Amino acid sequence: MKILVYGLPTSGKTTLGQKITEKLDHTLVRHYDADTVRNAWDDWAFDQNGRMRQAIRMRSLAKLNSIYGTATIIDFVCPYNRFRNDKMWDITIFMNTVNESPYPDTDKIFEQPDKPPTYVIESWDKVDSIVNEIVEQIQSFQYEEE
Repeated sequence: MKILVYGLPTSGKTTLGQKITEKLDHTLVRHYDADTVRNAWDDWAFDQNGRMRQAIRMRSLAKLNSIYGTATIIDFVCPYNRFRNDKMWDITIFMNTVNESPYPDTDKIFEQPDKPPTYVIESWDKVDSIVNEIVEQIQSFQYEEE
């Protein structure tokens, strides 16, 4: 299962990913957040090429884990609809908890979703029930040959 958590910086993407993984056996799921991945590649470029590279990198991590039957939560800004709308994502979660971030350049390029995500989180009131739903989906997911 491949799960994309996206939204503006400081919207709670990593926190949500952590809440989900805390409820699962670590062999069932991997969680990758954008900062850790950028750090591993020592790639802190935020121009258009850097953002595209990061999107491809994050997508590739999810695909690689699925080959081994491991669910993957990918959390990053993912500012472009073309990556969010990829049919590979089993679940998409839009963290719509902030209207602007500390980074005006990111706010400027962030595209509002043009297709409905699986979940939209606008406040933390109902997060626990959504987390529980996703945990159940991960636990019951059956992998097929890709």
